[in-house]
Amino acid sequence: MLPDSKIPQLIGLQIPGLTFPMEQFPTKGTICKVIHLFADYTGSMIRNEQLQEVRRCFTIAGVLYHNGSNVLRNAIESVFVYALSPLLHKEHSALLPAALRNLRIQHLQSIAI
Repeated sequence: MLPDSKIPQLIGLQIPGLTFPMEQFPTKGTICKVIHLFADYTGSMIRNEQLQEVRRCFTIAGVLYHNGSNVLRNAIESVFVYALSPLLHKEHSALLPAALRNLRIQHLQSIAI
């Protein structure tokens, strides 16, 4: 399992555009704020049609979700997927890892009820 305190550093190492912002979080920074910043960056890449960077962000989110703590998994479900869901069109949704795609489908089904 990935330690929550290392999540900003891991994201910053994988996404050069987030290196500096992620360094600004204290060691004990809140995971929700980190994931919110990550979601904002990913949303910006979606709006600018930077599909390679979107794919990288989705891949990282999938790895974090798969290997993260319950707190991190919850943040990805409730912040990352929720924030990006309205921005995702068919070509973007296809880039999501299977676990995140299923979360998005569950989210869409819950708001349709």
